[in-house]
Formats: sequence, C-alpha cells, structure tokens
Amino acid sequence: MTEAGDNGPRISVVMATYNGAAHIREQLDSLAAQTCLPAELVVTDDGSTDATLDIVADFARTAPFPVQIHRNAKRFGYKGNFMHAVTLSSGDLISFCDQDDFWKSDNLERVRQAFMNDPDVLMVFHNAHLVNERRAPISPFYATPPVPPVSRPLTLQPWCFSYGFMQTFRADLKPAGALWARMGDHYNPGKEMGHDLFFFLVASGVGTIVYLDDELTEYRLHGGNTVGSGKRTRPTFVDRWRYRLEDRADTYRYLARMTAQDSRMFADLAQTSSWSETMRNRARVAAEAWRGLEPLYILRAEVCSGTLPRRIAAFVQLVREGGYSERSFWTFGNRAMYKDFVLGVLLAPLVRRFGRESSRTDRACHRGSAHDAPMSQAAPVQAVAA
Repeated sequence: MTEAGDNGPRISVVMATYNGAAHIREQLDSLAAQTCLPAELVVTDDGSTDATLDIVADFARTAPFPVQIHRNAKRFGYKGNFMHAVTLSSGDLISFCDQDDFWKSDNLERVRQAFMNDPDVLMVFHNAHLVNERRAPISPFYATPPVPPVSRPLTLQPWCFSYGFMQTFRADLKPAGALWARMGDHYNPGKEMGHDLFFFLVASGVGTIVYLDDELTEYRLHGGNTVGSGKRTRPTFVDRWRYRLEDRADTYRYLARMTAQDSRMFADLAQTSSWSETMRNRARVAAEAWRGLEPLYILRAEVCSGTLPRRIAAFVQLVREGGYSERSFWTFGNRAMYKDFVLGVLLAPLVRRFGRESSRTDRACHRGSAHDAPMSQAAPVQAVAA
C-alpha cells in the first residue's frame, strides 16, 4: 500500500455528505483499503441530522490519511456542496466520492496511473457496477464503452458528460470553478449546472479525457439516491416513437442559449492567469467552437417551427453551412438531415399537434431531451439524438 504522493501526484478525495449514515461507513472503509491511499479526504456536510458526522469523526481517528471535516454554515445542495469541497482540497488530483458507494481497492491506483502516462490528461473517468442496497450486483454501468479510451480536446460530442462518482481531474481545473455559479444546466432549465458536468465540460475543451473501461466503483441503488433511481426501466415502443416524433423546437432554442453560455465561459477561461498558454489557447478555440453551434441550433429550431417557406429556407441554409456534415462530431449528421426534412420541413404542423396531444396524455414521456436528463439510462447524456 502506498500514499499517492510517494511516486506520483497527490490525490484529494472530496465527499459531499448529507444524511448518509446508512452506508457511509462502508464507503469510508473502502477508501482506507485503497492500494494507493489518498493524500487527504475532504468531507463537507450539508446539514445532516443523522449520525453521518459521528461516523466520519470515528473513522478519522484511525484513518491512514488526514480527514478534513467541514460543517457547512448554510445548505449548498449536492452540486454546490461538491463544488465547495473542491475549493478546500489541496491535492494535485481531485476525485469525487459519493457517500453511499463502494470503491474497489485499486480504484485510485488505476486512475492515478492514467494521469502519469500523459501530462495532457485533465480528467479520467471509469466504468462502475450497479449494485442494490446490499451490494448485490445488478449490471455494469456502461454495457459498452461510451467514448474512446482517449479523447483529445473538442473531439467528444458537445452534450456528453460522465457522472461525478467516476470522475477524477487535475487541480489545474480548479480556477474554472469560480465561473460555476453562473452556469445553467444543459438539461434542466432554471437549474445550476451539475458539478460533474461542469468539470467534464471544461476538461473536454482544454485537455484530454481518458476513459477506463474497468468497474472500479460499486454504484449503490437504494431508492434514496440524490441522482439516479433504484428502478431502471427500458422505454416502451410507444415511448421511443413519442421521443422520435416530439416537437424539438423549444429544445433546440434552449440548446442554442446553452452554446452561447458555454462559449462565454471558455472565452473567460482564456484569461485565466494560472493556466498555461496551451490551455488558454485551447479555451479560445473552444469558445469559437461553441459559438459556432449557436446559429446551427437556431436554424434547426426554425426547421421545426416556422412557416413552410421559413422551414425550407432554414433547412437549405443548414445544409449549405455543413450542419449535417459527417466530417465533424460538432454537426448533426445525415440521419438528422433526413429526420429534419421529413418531420420538420414536410410534417412540422402534424408533429406539433402530436406533441400537444402527447403532452396532455402523458407529460412524463419526454425522455432524453434537454429538459430531462435520462437518469434511467446508464450512459453519458446525449441531449439531442438524430
């Protein structure tokens, strides 16, 4: 067993807690059993009323690494609580840790090695295994790899992300956290961006992301998860067709606003004095890439909602501007072109009427749009499918 600082970067494990007494001791013990020990555990508690903090304090007395325990003076919510924990960390790498999961003993060792192989790697995330409340296995989180093993800047789809419990990132990204409070969520209008989505977004623009297809965490489903559900169901045949035929105009308009938001964020990050010139230059490129998406989504909304002449004009303009090109990840692709022509240009009024009827009969049927992250699916979210 080694400490993270002995032969590589120091790892801070950050854990945001709230009424986690039922399972937190198992998670803490799994941290103590790591073959590569963290340099520290930072626990920020959001006002627990059960024995959570007593359990953490008891663990801290014999833990093989320092444990910081912070009681928040005000409630942050789980996203803000994790962001707060990041600011209190001191390691070279920062690993998010949920209070109710269980880490395999080689979790940190495997993750740290991925950073040591390439200094350009800013984030590593890994597979996990879904388990029930008693840790009985259910299924892999990702049945197939969701992304390539190595993804260079701006090569991932713009709307994908990984969940925090499988993420570790370089502390170089910490300065970006100052911009988090102004970031709206890609998938839930009116909500702040998830802590995990935020750091994944930043890392995907200015550095390399590595995916390890190893189930290094047991993700516990117990019905009380803050994110996720103990009941994972497949959409029915009717649900799938409702999703394909639903009116996406509002979704595309919202995504257009998100692209503008993300562009502004990267433009501001390009001024980060503590970043290398390489990272600042990449932030400038990322700002331009996100800015270039905004008019494409505005046009796609017009294809779905305008009058027939306007729908035709928007579709033609999208084609001319390469919005459906297969040469880039940052376009919609040929399948989307065929769909937009049929369901947008030709049948938009019928689709809108179907959407209104569908909304009246079943308001829960809209899966996978920018308004509802599909937490029932164990995969990074791709908000707009072709």
